[in-house]
Amino acid sequence: MKSLVHGLVWAFPAMLLAGEKSAVVMPDDPDFFKRWAFEYGVAFITSQNIGELFAGEVDFDDGPAGGEIHYFTASWLLAEPEWCLLGNVYRPALELPLTLGIIDENDRSPFTSYNASFNVRWRDFPWNDRVRTSFSMGIGLAWSAEIYAMDVQRHPDDDRSKWKFNWPIQVTFAHPSHPEHQFHLFIAHQSGGRIFDKGGVNSLGFGYRFATW
Repeated sequence: MKSLVHGLVWAFPAMLLAGEKSAVVMPDDPDFFKRWAFEYGVAFITSQNIGELFAGEVDFDDGPAGGEIHYFTASWLLAEPEWCLLGNVYRPALELPLTLGIIDENDRSPFTSYNASFNVRWRDFPWNDRVRTSFSMGIGLAWSAEIYAMDVQRHPDDDRSKWKFNWPIQVTFAHPSHPEHQFHLFIAHQSGGRIFDKGGVNSLGFGYRFATW
């Protein structure tokens, strides 16, 4: 499962740039402010690894290492590639999200985390005339002011790092007549990637996203 998940991480953006014809274009609207999207979400810390979450195993730890994370994100629309395949044109969005996290664990005072990533957002789904949907995945870096208690609990015999690789995964839903107002579900996955350390922390959450693209 773990190798499959890692394969999907790298295959998804590569797939977007393949096809019969592709071109990277800048957003249609040059307005600086309209190229920003804003999000708020709350996530609950789990004791699962990423493979277990994808398999539907969820356990929100109510012990000292459990708790919730409040995320505030501003995301910059970098570009919109045009991908032509089998006569159809697709326009995923390339984004640069910057996220402030406030980690509120059950057994100590809140502390902050800072995340910067590169995201690919797929927006072309056949049911968009009924429910506007997008799916995004990214990769980046995260630094937290303290080491997560869940990180220590899951890896009691290992040295842990405040630095992690950030892997945000998100799906959004909106009414077609108000596509800028979006409800989102997300997985906040942070892992040392065998560079900073081995293993990490996963949280599952929901929230609101405002975006005009």
